Amino acid sequence: MRLLLVSTYELGHQPVHLALPAAELSATGVEVELLDLSIEPFDVAVLQGVDAVAFSVPMHTAMRLAIEVASMVRAARPELPIAFYGLYAAVGRDGTVGRVADLLISGEYLPGLKAWADALANGREPLQGVVLGLDRPTAVVPDRTTLPSNDGYARLEWEGEARVAAAVEASHGCRHRCRHCPIPVVYDGRIRLAGLEPVLADIANLVADGVEHVTFADPDFFNAPRYSTDILRAAHDAYPDLTFDVTVKVEHILAHDSVWTELSGLGLLFVVSAFESVDERTLQILDKSHTVEDMSGAVRILRGSGVYVRPTWLPFLPWTDPDHLVGMVEFIDSHQLWSAMDPVQMAIKLLIPEGSLLEGHPAVTPFLRSYDPMTLTWAWEFEHAASELMHKELDAIAADGSDCGAESVETLGLMRLAIARGAGVDLGPMPRLGRPTPRLTESWFCCAEPTAGQAIAAGLSIGRVPG
Repeated sequence: MRLLLVSTYELGHQPVHLALPAAELSATGVEVELLDLSIEPFDVAVLQGVDAVAFSVPMHTAMRLAIEVASMVRAARPELPIAFYGLYAAVGRDGTVGRVADLLISGEYLPGLKAWADALANGREPLQGVVLGLDRPTAVVPDRTTLPSNDGYARLEWEGEARVAAAVEASHGCRHRCRHCPIPVVYDGRIRLAGLEPVLADIANLVADGVEHVTFADPDFFNAPRYSTDILRAAHDAYPDLTFDVTVKVEHILAHDSVWTELSGLGLLFVVSAFESVDERTLQILDKSHTVEDMSGAVRILRGSGVYVRPTWLPFLPWTDPDHLVGMVEFIDSHQLWSAMDPVQMAIKLLIPEGSLLEGHPAVTPFLRSYDPMTLTWAWEFEHAASELMHKELDAIAADGSDCGAESVETLGLMRLAIARGAGVDLGPMPRLGRPTPRLTESWFCCAEPTAGQAIAAGLSIGRVPG
């Protein structure tokens, strides 16, 4: 049984969601081949001798690209069993199951993927349709041995160096139910821990491959704060020069304000935190459990502890007006956060996938039009025409800057000018950028639409979504 596992996009990192099933399936005797289309082009010749194909789809961009590749696989080998697995697997199921995939496994996918491969290998009827897995994971150390080396992926830029970086996952799911997030649709407030020993073993293998910086790709690193802190302590004890970044909610930064100085000493360089908006009503609708004042407090706490903050934003929602965007710029100005920004953050438009907790929210429903199976999201209209025009302009600036490798500061300056022009205000010259901030060279984001450049890298025809 030869199974091809395909990743289309995993935020510029060597894909954890190929390495995990590779370890699990190889242990059962399945011959596993791995293909990462973020750095390797697709060629139908790779299908020769393959008995089945499974696509990793942990996020929106990955799913969009995977649907196109799977369509090419189905056209070349119509008899080949195809599965999608990961957080986004069941999104747009009406347009994928039975057409470009036989099986969709969302959530904790390893048991379902293993059962599917075992049935195919032994001539039994395999699982079909949609499967939701929420079993507690078994201890699995990802097998990265046949993936391209980490030195071909995103790097950490810091102190004039480009350090080899990689991602690990200490947990899946999330305890929170932010309404715009796809995770609670699947996990409904649950988390699943990968286990301290498997995570530390994965880190050990990465260090042996030359990795100098580790991203914890957990949706929120402080869903289990004691467990997570123990991992950082143990990893620092073993590798004192290794650095880290994590993702943490604003409310957790505030609630655990006493721990950040210690974590800085353990090698934590920066925290990614979803600020989302400076409009208090928006924060309430999204159920973020923080205020704009809390965001300012989080910046102060982290900076005071020697940890950098990299905020993420969701500037474009149906009710966004130009004043909201001006307020976001003024917040960034006053907190000297421009050096901590990736341009895409200024242009992200709310995605409302199938089953989203926002589908029936009274603040959203007046703007919904129809579900678009091609883009895997509900089409919605802007309340303010000026905001729609600003989104189109900022989206184009961010995509062009990303695809051509423009400097972030240059792109952000253009976006700041566009916001001032669209809102009809004078924001003055670009203020101080703030002190240099460590950053990863992959600047795109899991909830952003794929760019033409990402599609070209995978050998596809997909482009930006109109509007």
